[in-house]
Amino acid sequence: MPASEAIKILVTNQKGGVGKSTISANLAAYLAIQEGLGVSLIDFDKQASSSHWTKKAPDIGIRVSRAEINYQSVGMALLSARANLRKYSSGVQISICDFTWTPAMSEDFMTDFDIVLIPSSSAKFEMASTEIFILEYVQKRMARLAASKQSLIVVPSRVDPGYASQGSFTNLDFLANCFIAPPIHRTPEIDSYVYQDFLCVCSDKAVADNFSAFGKYISQKIDERREIRRTLSISGQSINREIAKKVSVLDDYRNRAKSLGFYGGAANAEFNQELVSDEAQGGTQEQSFSKRFVPSFLRKNDK
Repeated sequence: MPASEAIKILVTNQKGGVGKSTISANLAAYLAIQEGLGVSLIDFDKQASSSHWTKKAPDIGIRVSRAEINYQSVGMALLSARANLRKYSSGVQISICDFTWTPAMSEDFMTDFDIVLIPSSSAKFEMASTEIFILEYVQKRMARLAASKQSLIVVPSRVDPGYASQGSFTNLDFLANCFIAPPIHRTPEIDSYVYQDFLCVCSDKAVADNFSAFGKYISQKIDERREIRRTLSISGQSINREIAKKVSVLDDYRNRAKSLGFYGGAANAEFNQELVSDEAQGGTQEQSFSKRFVPSFLRKNDK
């Protein structure tokens, strides 16, 4: 990558409500304020939350752009997205893109970035979906990733202060290019900061310190990206088998959760009736649920 070319960061996930816009706007602010970098924020989302926040907050020199995509076809979507990325990444050191991933976009667009941030909550089902999203992408674009040395970084987002990143998203441990960022805690009264201030310099020291720790971590990854790095050690056949196995287990788990009505919400009546039936045979609801529906890699060791 030429020294003059911007480091491109994509903030994305298939699911909404995981903090993509908050991360995009506030990471841009951290890099501009704390690291003194020239930053472009490219907002691809229709709601335009990150660009609205950045424009209405105090002007700290971030170049903010709204980008529209022509979804007439997958090919047109890719062409228009790439055109916007080139246009709005010119003349800055860092460009950050806020984008909700959709099947209407080719994974080739994701490969155009140096770093991909994937925010995720700590809910088990959403963690499984995030792992599937990453594993499927790596499987489809393995050769490109080996050549580009792209970094994939999962960002535990809106989690409780006691949450520990270590030991989470274990199905991604074998990927040499995948990392887990320091968690971003759930921000109390976040509406008081939206459009008014940025988290890394807000009046709540705990909030400011937490986001700054995340920002510093990403800044270090940016520095690493600028250096000459060794080619990722990825073995096509063996890693393909490992990915296929994990995607199969995770996808089966996610599909069963959806069919039972508790994927992203409460259990339905049929599921509750099955638990009652299990209880009648001497098991608790918690035991019945864990033994029947939770795959081994998500279970706690029995004591």
